[in-house]
Amino acid sequence: MKDQQFPPLSITLPGLVRDGSDREFRRLIYSLARFAELFVRHRNIYGAYIGVSGPQYVMLTIIAGTENKTVGQIAKSMSVSSQFVANEIGKLIETEIVEKTPNIADRRSMILSLTAKGRDLFRELGPVRRDSNNFMYRSLTGDRGKILQEILDKLIADGETALHELEAPHRRSQRAPSVSSDRAARSVATRATRKRS
Repeated sequence: MKDQQFPPLSITLPGLVRDGSDREFRRLIYSLARFAELFVRHRNIYGAYIGVSGPQYVMLTIIAGTENKTVGQIAKSMSVSSQFVANEIGKLIETEIVEKTPNIADRRSMILSLTAKGRDLFRELGPVRRDSNNFMYRSLTGDRGKILQEILDKLIADGETALHELEAPHRRSQRAPSVSSDRAARSVATRATRKRS
């Protein structure tokens, strides 16, 4: 064990390991995480500007950008539960930002749309969001945006496959051997303490 490389490689794909190191790959992952953090902070600021939460803001952008959206479709777009979307949409309906109408194509669901108030809020946010996005995405010139989208589409698909494998029943309850032995030792100590009490 002591002779093995430390830290152990986080990936073994040939194109992502250089000279026996995954340092460049880890830098890429940290950069993606940093960008995701920046994206969430921007999203939350946009939401606060129009008086809603960050996730509610995303729901509003989905509703504003496409017609005839349902709770289920929004949940799928955001990779969250329908229950979460339904709860948040309920709050947006209470504040008269979103309205719902019966879905003629599927009576089990409702079509969501922005109210006049919701559209006004989006118009007021427009200049702030444009200025921010113009700074944030200014390096995506030419075909870079299209190439990035293609890469992200593939990464998301691969990420969903990997997550499915991590959450599979045979892996779900697995823990590192050290964690398992620590838990077993604590359990024995707890039982011994109870017996003495």
